[in-house]
Amino acid sequence: PFGSRWRMSYPSLRMLGFMAVVFGGHLACYVLIRCSNLTTARNPGFTAHQICFFFSMLYCAVSGCWLWANRAHDLKDRVYGHLHAASVLCEFNCAFQIYDLIVSLSVPTLRQTDRIVHHTVAGILAFWSYKYSLLLYYSIFFFGVSEVSSVFLTFVEFFKEFPTLRDEGLNPFLHQVNEHSRTMFAVLFIAIRVVYWPYISMQFWFDSLGALTGGGAHPVEITCVCLANIGLTLLQFHWGTIILRQIHKKLCVNRRLPLEEKKVYSSIDGPGLPMHMHSPHKEDTPLMGGT
Repeated sequence: PFGSRWRMSYPSLRMLGFMAVVFGGHLACYVLIRCSNLTTARNPGFTAHQICFFFSMLYCAVSGCWLWANRAHDLKDRVYGHLHAASVLCEFNCAFQIYDLIVSLSVPTLRQTDRIVHHTVAGILAFWSYKYSLLLYYSIFFFGVSEVSSVFLTFVEFFKEFPTLRDEGLNPFLHQVNEHSRTMFAVLFIAIRVVYWPYISMQFWFDSLGALTGGGAHPVEITCVCLANIGLTLLQFHWGTIILRQIHKKLCVNRRLPLEEKKVYSSIDGPGLPMHMHSPHKEDTPLMGGT
């Protein structure tokens, strides 16, 4: 039918609607923040992005976790099976990646090469999943469940950009929010993206190779997704190593330092996790500890 052919060739109206909501939300937040006298007004583009990022990742995480727990296993065919709710999740993720790519190019704070590459690749993968009803089972995990840690990363990145807000002497409550966000992010990232992710990836490879050797449809797209999975999995291990180093610094190194050296050491931001994988990101972000 004509409607089906149109959906296969162009973005759906739903996807365009998602883009309009995210871009509209960003613009509204940008204007309000820029007109305010808040500390965050010195970088309104970044702050508006963080607000949109938080709600977008919250939607992906909640939707993905619910589908993974309740609906994913209804898909008997994990490569070509169709699930409407998973398709909607892919549409939203594709729309968000387009938004995030454009904003990352526009805001100097977010203009990182790894972000741009990631958003481009993730957007293409999400579009293929929606367009061909391809690997929707796995899209629930990679575009949904894996974003749980990104919800807390929003706060980590926000306080990194505005360090006075996380100062324990000036804002004890926000300092605690920052510390708890770092802890939750680190724990969830290790659990989901370093431990659980490889298990799901192995299952994904088994199913994908079965489809390829069995002469299934869309072999080029499936091959590209497999190659992308290798790169993204290695990226999770790289970021996981950085997080573990930060945990070691907080739990072991800081405790052995004299008070004077500890203050100096904790004021130095360690290496961090790019804010995009996802999830779940940008470079040079402290993950644990620090002030």
